[in-house]
Amino acid sequence: MSVEAEPPARPYPWPRGLVVELTWRCDHACGHCYNVWKNPGVPAPEPLPTAALLSLLDRVVDEAHLSLLTLTGGEPLLHPGFFEVVEHLAPRVGLNLITHGGHLDDHTIARLVPDRIRTWELPLLAGRRALHDALSGRPGAFDRATAAMAALKAARQRVVAVFVALRPNLAELERVVELCVALGVDGLMLNRFNPGGAGARGIAALQADPSALQTMLDEAEALAARWDLPVACSIALPPCLLDLSRHLHLTAGFCALGTENAYYTVDPAGRLRPCNHSPTILGDLQTQPLRALLDGAELEAYVAARPAACAGCALERRCQGGCKAAAEACVGSPWEPDPFLGSFMHLGRLGSPGITLSGSR
Repeated sequence: MSVEAEPPARPYPWPRGLVVELTWRCDHACGHCYNVWKNPGVPAPEPLPTAALLSLLDRVVDEAHLSLLTLTGGEPLLHPGFFEVVEHLAPRVGLNLITHGGHLDDHTIARLVPDRIRTWELPLLAGRRALHDALSGRPGAFDRATAAMAALKAARQRVVAVFVALRPNLAELERVVELCVALGVDGLMLNRFNPGGAGARGIAALQADPSALQTMLDEAEALAARWDLPVACSIALPPCLLDLSRHLHLTAGFCALGTENAYYTVDPAGRLRPCNHSPTILGDLQTQPLRALLDGAELEAYVAARPAACAGCALERRCQGGCKAAAEACVGSPWEPDPFLGSFMHLGRLGSPGITLSGSR
């Protein structure tokens, strides 16, 4: 398993891209949803008018020489100016789209293909219709998502399926991989449950323990090799709880905050956050340049945050203690342990002899 993200150093480099949350609205009700406006005390932002948003994004793309914007939400296709946003930005910068797929009918796909979206990310939470629909909180979600994947592949688009590893669906991985192969998708994003938002209220029911997650990762390794399917884990996997060294066909990394791979996030009101999991506001891009926010004290303090329990670990600077945004959302501070780390760190001392720190090689 390759491990990405070098220790951040100031001044922080320009990111390659940004995540843009077009809207907080969504017509699914996923119990594991991490969207920050579902955290207590975090109000839904008042969205910018489409023209103001595009003016802001034009300026930021030029300032940072960005090569990629990832459009998400909520459900981005519910933004009233969605097509205007795509048609304006596509000639200027690469676009990825994260969507549940429920609004990708033939007309919509034809309007977006070709040369509009670089990569399409759609959820595939189970290989069985009933379970995917239950986890999505929306009847018919499975059929709409898989039909959209099939239509996109027929149109020769790059499609990535997203599987969120939850306690109720761990046994579904093989079915999901086989379905990915049958649909012809280009890769699988395999993410552990990262609590926040709605998910913070269901940690006990949704979060798998390290042994179960390790078994699933071992299964993913075998399936990726068997089917020659690229599999990437984008949510940090704490190497003190999981042995990552034997997964040669999986790609994973640590928190990328402060590096060129960071996915700083623009919310619907035009404010910058450390990532799409964090409710922290670094500043307002309507009135402040991106460089001023990247050089600001708020980001520096956020990058520095990590649990005291991680002190002295060989990977402390690179790992950054797991997902500090999840700790912030669930425990109230990025200095506290990631809820996954905090729940299970009693199983073994960090960096203990029985645990392989693969990133140190």
